[in-house]
Amino acid sequence: MAGASRQQLLATFKDLLASGAFSDLTLTCGADTYRVHKNIVCSRADFFARAVKFGGKETEQGQVDLPDDEPFIVKLLIQYIYEGEYEPCLPDDDYSSVVATETKPTSKKKHRNSHTYNYGFPHSCLPYRYSCNDPNVCPHHTCGSHCGYQCAEFTCATCKPNPPTIQGPPDQLITHAKMYEIADKYNVTGLKELVKEKFNRACQNFWDDANFAIAAHHAFSTTPETDKGLRDVVSKTIAEHMEALVKKPEVETLLTEFNGLAFRLLKMKMEAGWK
Repeated sequence: MAGASRQQLLATFKDLLASGAFSDLTLTCGADTYRVHKNIVCSRADFFARAVKFGGKETEQGQVDLPDDEPFIVKLLIQYIYEGEYEPCLPDDDYSSVVATETKPTSKKKHRNSHTYNYGFPHSCLPYRYSCNDPNVCPHHTCGSHCGYQCAEFTCATCKPNPPTIQGPPDQLITHAKMYEIADKYNVTGLKELVKEKFNRACQNFWDDANFAIAAHHAFSTTPETDKGLRDVVSKTIAEHMEALVKKPEVETLLTEFNGLAFRLLKMKMEAGWK
């Protein structure tokens, strides 16, 4: 019943956007026009709340123009504001788990033998110290007894056999990078978390595609060094596929342009014992 009620509520919001019924604010971007609702867009994106509260014609005429943004990305932004998702969408069960992580702290999982496992893949020990900060990786691997504290980006084939499910083509990598940028620009509630999950899945599936380097460049050129959201995903992806990716000219250019990325990779490989 709860699921059906949520679907009905979602359908109502989608109908409000499609019909423009009860609209009290107009958003324009290029040739696109959206008849939206202040209660919805202002509560979901701080930019619109400030534009309505302190704006000139935004307050007088009930109109906000977005001339500097890409119409396609704005379309996806509006979709997210009204639906909590944007294309390409996550599978329903996976989306529910992403939403849950936005409000609930993550915790380590316990196995029936009472051990607590971290499931932090890929996992690396501290090879120069012959120790590990978190040795109970999963039910199939405990550092020390299984690896002699020599793990280097270990991933359990049983616990994590395949990349997570994903829909859509490889160019979604660029879409996600642009969505992260607009989420930061307009301070959109919850959007960054969803983008990170989608970008991570896309990188795991399409790391060998030409769009990866383009998306990585966009992520690094549109975020400050303090914002690790997509930057850490890019670093992790390159580290996992170092041998193949560093041979690509576009990735070499990426490492040359962004010294922070090159240093992060160097640090990751040092921590992994250069294996």
